Amino acid sequence: MFGITRHVVLREIERKHVSIDDVPDDVESGSDIDPLEAMIRRFDAHRWMVLVADFVGPSDWHVMSDLSLANGDAERVAGAHQLSKRGVRTIHDRVCQTARTVLAALAAADAGLPMTGSVIVSCVPETGGFREVAGMIGDDAGTIAARLHIHPGSARARIATAKRLLMIARSVLEQEVAA
Repeated sequence: MFGITRHVVLREIERKHVSIDDVPDDVESGSDIDPLEAMIRRFDAHRWMVLVADFVGPSDWHVMSDLSLANGDAERVAGAHQLSKRGVRTIHDRVCQTARTVLAALAAADAGLPMTGSVIVSCVPETGGFREVAGMIGDDAGTIAARLHIHPGSARARIATAKRLLMIARSVLEQEVAA
């Protein structure tokens, strides 16, 4: 029994094995990597991910972790967390917006940029028009809706998201300046 099972498994592995003839030129070998540079990259990635996880909360972070482990299979993650596919997409979008904002704020802090309104606004991602809305944050929803040619309800939702992202960018910049 063991021998038969072993041969079946070996044949299955051979059948699914994909051989690679050449290693791509852009792959770094172990000897090309500077250990200090690798540690710095790992620290920066860890710092970024911890901040994002803190801002999005444990439930959204858990959904994103599962989505990553499921290779983006939103239907499987939705079933596991008792969410709709749209709910998973909303969480994904919210975490991605937060991640982009945190990354931009960390880059601004690392570059030594002053904590001004324009720097904070520049940390808000352009994707979805949130940076544009952040620049008009003093205007009312009707004015923003008219300028962007969207429904006032959509304008209010974008304003709320832009305010949240501005708060995140400011918090990251304040935290990094204090450190």
